[in-house]
Order: sequence, then structure tokens, then C-alpha cells
Amino acid sequence: MSDRSMSSEADAWACPHGRNARSGCVTCYEDSLDPDPASPMWQVAVWFTATRAIPVRTLKEVRRHGRQFTLAQPSTPLVYLLTGHAPAHDAAQAIAGVVGFLLRDQQVAGTFTVTDARAVPLPPALASPDR
Repeated sequence: MSDRSMSSEADAWACPHGRNARSGCVTCYEDSLDPDPASPMWQVAVWFTATRAIPVRTLKEVRRHGRQFTLAQPSTPLVYLLTGHAPAHDAAQAIAGVVGFLLRDQQVAGTFTVTDARAVPLPPALASPDR
């Protein structure tokens, strides 16, 4: 792979603040709390591993953050799936913001590593009313 394509791929995963989306960005998360009305809404899914088990109560309390956030544990120990809606200009910013939620609220997951992340734009009719 050439340096040019590697740089291009890294740029594609960078949020507006220059961070790798999969590493998260607290600023992107905070920006999503008061979004630009022109920003489309994205459905984001982030799979991550945690160094400790997340209590069931915490898994359920994530919903109180709004934007249809849910945190689930598939059948594999210490592997979790965080999903939610995020207003953002592109997929990288949406992912960075959702992972930024985990960084900002460290008590949710503690130390974690993102293993996969996806974002797809929602049609306006399906966008969450509680942006």
C-alpha cells in the first residue's frame, strides 16, 4: 500500500478535531449535544472490549443519555456493543462522538478498546426527535 493511500485512509477516519474516530473524541461528543441543525443523524454501532465487567445496572442506565443509546453485552465476556444516534457531518465524526461518550463517562466502561465501529446515515423521517 502506498503512503498516499495510507494517508488517505487515515484522513477518512479522522474526526474534525484530528483524532482517529475509533479512539473517540470528547469534543465531538459534546458538539453532538448541541448539534448544527443541518447535520444529518447517523445510526452508530461500536463494538468494544473492556478490562472489567460492566454491571447490568450500568448497561440499562446508558439509555438515560438519550439519542437512543443502548449498551448490550453479546454472549462473549467483556465484549460490548454501544449503539445510538449521533448528529454529525460524516461517519467519522459520528463514531468519534459515540466513542467520546465512553471517554467522557469513564464510569460506564472504564478502560476499553474499540474493535469495530460502523455508522450509517438515517433518513430524516427516522432521525431521533431528541437529537
